[in-house]
Amino acid sequence: MTLSLDARPVDAALDALSAGQPIVLTTPGDPALVLPAAEASTAALAFVIRHSSGLVGVALPGDRCDALELPPMRPTFRHDGGPGWCVAVDAATGVTTGISAADRAETIRRLADRATRPDDLNRPGHVLPYATRPHGVFGIPEAGVDLCQRAGLPAAAAFAALVSPEDPTRMAGADEAVVFAAVHGLAVLDSADVLGNGSGDLRSG
Repeated sequence: MTLSLDARPVDAALDALSAGQPIVLTTPGDPALVLPAAEASTAALAFVIRHSSGLVGVALPGDRCDALELPPMRPTFRHDGGPGWCVAVDAATGVTTGISAADRAETIRRLADRATRPDDLNRPGHVLPYATRPHGVFGIPEAGVDLCQRAGLPAAAAFAALVSPEDPTRMAGADEAVVFAAVHGLAVLDSADVLGNGSGDLRSG
C-alpha cells in the first residue's frame, strides 16, 4: 500500500478507497480503519482485523438497512439519536463459520451489493451493519459512507476502531493513528475535513 506524499489528504483518501485500500479516519474519539465495503478483499480485511478491535461494522444508509430487513439492536435508536447498530449478519451462502477474514469479506461485499436481498443474509452473524442517518452526528460511519460515494463506489463502508500500536490494551489516539498511517503507507483524514468539504466533489478546488 503506497501513498503519494504530494496528494492532498482528501484526494489520497479517495484514490485509496477507489483502489480498494483501507484508510485511517480520525475523530476526537477513537480513530478507525475504513475500507470500501464493495471492494473488501480477504487480505485488506485481514489487515483491518489485525490492527483493530476485531469488531468490524459496515455503515449503510438507514433506508438500505430497512430494505435488507436489518433490525436495530436497540429498537429506539432511530428516534433517540443513539448508535445505529443493527443485528449482526453473515452471508447466507459462500461462507463457512462466518468469522474468518475471507467469510467476513464475503459478507461485507454482499451488504454493499444492491442486488442483495434480505434472504441472502443470515441473522445473527459476525458482521455488524450500522445504519447512518441523514441528520445527526457526523462520525466515522457517516464519513466512511460519504467518502465511498464520492469515490464512485456504493454507499457502504466497513470500519473498525484502531488499536494502539504501542499498547494493545487500549485504543489508538489521534497522534498514534497518524504515525500508524505513515508506517503502513495509508491515507489519513480527519472526519471533520470530510464534513467541511460539504456535499460537492471532494476532488474539486
